[in-house]
Amino acid sequence: MKKLLLCGMVLLSTSCADFQQTVGEKMKAVNAALNTNSSTGTQTTASAKQSGKITNEQCKTSIGKTRSYFEQIVGFKLNESNSSGYTSFSETYNLQISDRKDRFGGNLAICIISIDPQTNKVTTFSMPT
Repeated sequence: MKKLLLCGMVLLSTSCADFQQTVGEKMKAVNAALNTNSSTGTQTTASAKQSGKITNEQCKTSIGKTRSYFEQIVGFKLNESNSSGYTSFSETYNLQISDRKDRFGGNLAICIISIDPQTNKVTTFSMPT
């Protein structure tokens, strides 16, 4: 009985060691695939400007600017699915300000812009404290 138990433990420990080695090799392969340094145009532009954010000055000078102007800056379409308020008279968007802190010292300062859907131009903006 002792020999059988001892043989079982030896076989189990070898299987565990093989399993651990196999998992380790697979994890290294996955990490290598995830950490490849491919340089594409989208990665370069995304790091050059902060996607989804505008500057304090862009917010202050937003009245009269077009929807497409802000879509180019933030990098996505401004439509009813990402609007904070959407009616037939105005569309409101909350855009994060990249170079301004909120009143608690965090990086969540926002610029609220309202766009007239008929002219596609910003009619009002506000920057709550």
